[in-house]
Amino acid sequence: MKNTMGRFLRLTSAGACLLLLPTASALAGPPAMTVGYQPMVSTGLAAKQPFEGWFVFNMSADPRVPGAAMSANAAVRFTFPKAFVPLKGPTHLEGALLYGWPHGAIPVPFTVTQDVANPRAVTVVIAKAISANPPDQPGLKAIHVRTGEINPSVAGDYPIGIEFINAGALSGKTTAIAHITAKPLPNIAAFNQLHQSKDEDWQHVKTGAAAALPLDYLVTLPDASRSTITLGSKSDGGLDILRDGMPIGSIVTKGVSVSLTPHPFGPGFSRLGLIEVSVKAGSVAGEAQIIASLKGGLTNIIHIFVEQP
Repeated sequence: MKNTMGRFLRLTSAGACLLLLPTASALAGPPAMTVGYQPMVSTGLAAKQPFEGWFVFNMSADPRVPGAAMSANAAVRFTFPKAFVPLKGPTHLEGALLYGWPHGAIPVPFTVTQDVANPRAVTVVIAKAISANPPDQPGLKAIHVRTGEINPSVAGDYPIGIEFINAGALSGKTTAIAHITAKPLPNIAAFNQLHQSKDEDWQHVKTGAAAALPLDYLVTLPDASRSTITLGSKSDGGLDILRDGMPIGSIVTKGVSVSLTPHPFGPGFSRLGLIEVSVKAGSVAGEAQIIASLKGGLTNIIHIFVEQP
């Protein structure tokens, strides 16, 4: 779901995260949260569009850092301000409980319901406990919800009230700000669906070796069809993101040296907006960031940690 759009920006190193960010057991009261674009849509936080977003806990997305452990029957209630307009009639509510990456939902049953008395309030009830066991099951770090509200007609920052109920030490109220944009934004996000929903981010790789998982991205364009999304090489070692052969974004690196190699897809995946890149580490240990961005749109950062053998 790095940056506040889908996969949220985490610019600190893994070590810094461990030193500076509280673990779930150290939290008293609800965690601070941000609201970001859901990775597979470009309209979820756009004015006059149905709301769909990620509520992301302000914890490191590194799976080695524990998230929130939740008790059975804990609930999270989201209350939208009056500028959000409830849909009339039956609405289709959906959501996902997330470890911090897309397409790898926590396998715990839950419900999403809209308050009959206050249709601007939506409650997620978690039926079974969620434990925090990094790195494969780091705990709850984000909640994806699709609600029965239409976003405000005017772009701006809107506070959404959040209450953790029956959640032990996390119980209490907090607020997250939804940054509503004037129009839908081109969205690029890690896909994670082509390799059993394993997390491509925060991989550890030895110098000179290739990362175990390739990086898969989904490109979603609000005002154009997904006809032929491909990659092209840049002279600086980065990659151009191309729509019908024309650049619409880029993938570049920052930090220690790593090389990027695009994997061509057939027309089916290309029309869906899927692109894939393999990463090979250089000779110097340290952190590398793979930065994918779209013109006039969102940015996605994936972290690779290069280590000496």
